[in-house]
Parts: sequence; C-alpha cells; structure tokens
Amino acid sequence: MTQRSVQLSNYHKNVNLACETLQSSPASATMEVSPNPAVEPQSRPRAARLDPLVYKVEEIAQLLAISPRAAYNLCNTTKDFRVVRIGTSIRVNRQSFDAWFAAL
Repeated sequence: MTQRSVQLSNYHKNVNLACETLQSSPASATMEVSPNPAVEPQSRPRAARLDPLVYKVEEIAQLLAISPRAAYNLCNTTKDFRVVRIGTSIRVNRQSFDAWFAAL
C-alpha cells in the first residue's frame, strides 16, 4: 500500500468510529429551554449618549427644507451662525445655528 492509501484508510476508519459513537450516544442528551428569556442585568449602567455639538450641511438643508446646494451656499456666505471648516468638511455650530433659527 502506498502512504496515500494508508492515510485514506485511517481517515475512513476514524470517520466510521465517529459515526458509531454518535449513533450509540443516548438520545436523552438534549438541551433544556429556560422558561425565562435571557435578560441583560440592569445593574450595569448604560453608556451616556452625547448629542453632537455640530450639524452637517445636509442636516441644515433638512431643517430648513432647502436643497443641499442652497445649504452649502448659505454656509459659505453667512455671518449669522458659526461655520467650522475641517479640511474639506463643513460643520455648523449647533448652538449658534439653533439660536439663529429660533430668531427667524
């Protein structure tokens, strides 16, 4: 016999042995279902969710019911609320925008 055929023969013996072991195991070995669903403990505090300090231009467009292009134009020309530029991103200070919007 070649080494390959010996390996295959040993593999088949191991598979047959595993199948016989599974078939001869008792059928009563089943999992029990708990009557109570799993619940996360309440003693652990949840992480506080922080509101962002800035709006994205797309959010400004939605709040004002205008197009995103009009919102970008507004952010590029206004002095009424604070606009922050970070690289190519534009963000609007939430507090200054909310005060301006409330005054309209």
